[in-house]
Amino acid sequence: MLLPLAGGPLDKLAHQVTRLPKKGGVEGGEDALHITGKALFAAKENFGKRARVKFLTEAMAVGLANVPESRLTKAYWNTFYCSSVLHKKGESLTGKYCKNRWCLVCCRIRSAQLIKEFAPLLESWPQKHLVTLTVPNCSGPDLAATVKQMKGGFDTIRRCFTMQHRRKQRATPLVALRKLEATHNPDSDSYHPHFHLVVPDLATANELRAAWLLQFPAAKWKGQDVRPANAGAAHELFKYFTKLVTTQSKERFIRLAPLNVIFEAIAGQCTFQKFGVPKTKAVLSDDEATALAEELNIDAVFEWVQAQADWVDKESGEMLTDYKPSAQFRQFVESKIVYNSPQKNLFKDHLKPFKPI
Repeated sequence: MLLPLAGGPLDKLAHQVTRLPKKGGVEGGEDALHITGKALFAAKENFGKRARVKFLTEAMAVGLANVPESRLTKAYWNTFYCSSVLHKKGESLTGKYCKNRWCLVCCRIRSAQLIKEFAPLLESWPQKHLVTLTVPNCSGPDLAATVKQMKGGFDTIRRCFTMQHRRKQRATPLVALRKLEATHNPDSDSYHPHFHLVVPDLATANELRAAWLLQFPAAKWKGQDVRPANAGAAHELFKYFTKLVTTQSKERFIRLAPLNVIFEAIAGQCTFQKFGVPKTKAVLSDDEATALAEELNIDAVFEWVQAQADWVDKESGEMLTDYKPSAQFRQFVESKIVYNSPQKNLFKDHLKPFKPI
């Protein structure tokens, strides 16, 4: 149903070679999301980019909150309210952020923070490579278990590399930045969980791919990709953990039911982790913007109005960003966010009233 507008090979020495077991291992590491409640402003046209993703996010959040029997309904409504009210005081805006990983507003902030935090490290790896590790596609009910198995297998590899390093069989333990992704194939109705990693050199990339295939013999060699990582490829590591838009019959849609399956399977899990990387100072500031405050020279409260695609000062009627979505983008947001298949009106009988929880 269409929703209305809503708001080299392993170094095996002759003695004490640490070999990879076939199964086992536990997941490790943690990722942290730091979003400040204050923002300094640069220019209306720059901060308008946030208005654009808020416009899409609010419509998507309403749809996700109405997916029948979702375990994340309340969290989706939190995203609906994310940064809906901004309080301007002096040169800063204060707002509440939901910090949910499906929220495009929060993801955009978090991606910028991660890029700033890890860009110096990536620049220090002149021979860095991007590695993609995959397993065969799985069904929706099996997605959470498949991700858990992947993390366990990867942790086995990491511990093996660590033991090899301690026994002087490797120069270093595993050093890598890793992101978990999951996508949906609408043609086969299957899910594709995979890891993207950036490692310092080609030798580590090849060792990692070989070790992965030992852990997951059903995975195909051609599905494990290794390539040089330029700046753009490295930055892909810090973007969203799933593709929101799918294409079928040359049309683009956001399918809510498969996205809910992915979000439920990944709930509470780390999507970005670092291994063997020294601690870095977290970037806490959201400095997407700095000069708009000079234009907004009085304290004000701006509330998001979906129909206007902007934050509006209810007293003066002033728009915060003057962002205007294109006719094409507005049409996409209003008509291409669907429950699952645009040919099947599965959503109608289960659609809840438009009433936040």
